[in-house]
Amino acid sequence: MAEFDNFTIAILCLIITLLSVAVTIFLVGSRQKEPPLQIQLRDLKVIWKEDGTGEVSVSELAPKWRNEEVLAKGPDYEALVFRNPRIAGFVEKQLRHATWFQNAPLQANVAVAILSMLDNEGGCPSVVNVTGDVEAKWDRNTYSTLAEVTLCDHTLNVAAETVTALLKSGAAHIIPDALIAALGHDLGKLPSAQGYLYSLGEHPLAAGKALSAIPDFCKLNKKDEILRAIKMHHKMPDGLLSKTIKTADQKARQKETEKRLLEAEQNGQKETNQAKSQENPPPSPQPLPAASPSPTADGNAAAAWAAEQAIYGTDSSTPRPRKSIDPVTLEIIDISSWFDAQEFLEMLRPYINKLFGKRIWMAFTMSNGFVYIQAKCLEEVARRQAEAAGIMEIATMAPGDESMRRVLFTIVHKLRVEHQDVIARELIQDAFFGGYFILTTNAGRRFRGFYTPFHAEAFGSIAEMEAAKDGILLSFKSVRPDSETATD
Repeated sequence: MAEFDNFTIAILCLIITLLSVAVTIFLVGSRQKEPPLQIQLRDLKVIWKEDGTGEVSVSELAPKWRNEEVLAKGPDYEALVFRNPRIAGFVEKQLRHATWFQNAPLQANVAVAILSMLDNEGGCPSVVNVTGDVEAKWDRNTYSTLAEVTLCDHTLNVAAETVTALLKSGAAHIIPDALIAALGHDLGKLPSAQGYLYSLGEHPLAAGKALSAIPDFCKLNKKDEILRAIKMHHKMPDGLLSKTIKTADQKARQKETEKRLLEAEQNGQKETNQAKSQENPPPSPQPLPAASPSPTADGNAAAAWAAEQAIYGTDSSTPRPRKSIDPVTLEIIDISSWFDAQEFLEMLRPYINKLFGKRIWMAFTMSNGFVYIQAKCLEEVARRQAEAAGIMEIATMAPGDESMRRVLFTIVHKLRVEHQDVIARELIQDAFFGGYFILTTNAGRRFRGFYTPFHAEAFGSIAEMEAAKDGILLSFKSVRPDSETATD
């Protein structure tokens, strides 16, 4: 009886064990398998950067446990058709086959949408025709010259300059967003976009409104930064994107002006040759006009000068009536925290006898030992030196700010007093930082400009600097103070 009881108990234990195993297998097999949790390396990188220790806790990783959003689908390039051959070529080179758009399908979609708008309406002039806009205030010759450039061509020119600048600076990673800003910066000039904002003389704001109407643009993470770059492309930019667009716009305008003036010069030469063949003497040089010269064959360099001043916001070459200037407006200010005279002169040196394009210069020498430097050049170097010292109130000062005139006056004053062989004091009064001068070329052409005169010895050998002259700089014959205009 005891043996039966032991056998029975053994059997029962075996049955219970088998049932337990079966239940366990059933429960494990019926449990739904969960997908492995994944985290992107870029998310881990952010955590490591913020923590600084390289240790990541589960609580920090938990918010990262999610499925990644599906990437947007880019353009169907095979289906795209553009009437304008420049646009078609741009799409092939800068979008379809460019490495920087491979992981930026949203930006590519926006770029195609903008280019489609330009393909339909971009044959309009690239300048604004309403009073109050910054472009409407340009010199009339500059305005009429650039009005011959279509909006489509100007936009593609700016886009090309943008790509070139960013590749040169090693910032190719922002090209997709920067190209959206470049392609969209003047959309407000399209006939269909010329509404209320355009009529107020705010074509950058009108451009932003037109761009914001593109659905994919509103999905971009950098849309606000792009809109700000567009808004500020005629003002004081802030940040790499804004500065890049403004500079690209200026360089494009400069090249467009030079191209138009060169075409005008070639046409003028053709007309002169025809006149000679008919034994008619060519027209004699015109006397110095009271206003900015017209872009004729005899005045192309002067027109280029005026264009440079309009595009870059430099001092006007148009003569001003003599007037008395209150010395209080030109008082000396404290620049000791950032200004270094020797460094300042070294930073000016590369601008001397350098042509920007074919017909635009910032500073030049004359064989009699003087160097004439535009106030715009002094201002640019002052901003760079101040920015390097961390003095951002100088570096970011708005163009035309009264305080910048005080900065330039203080710089010139310090160079006069502390470095007596630098400023050509015999050519400008001590109460001013520059004056108007008449430049005459070998051909008898005369140009009026605002300069600060320096002694060449401050920058090195006058012979070496003269030998570096090229192009139109070689035709400079003489420079004299303009006694009919005021100094500043």
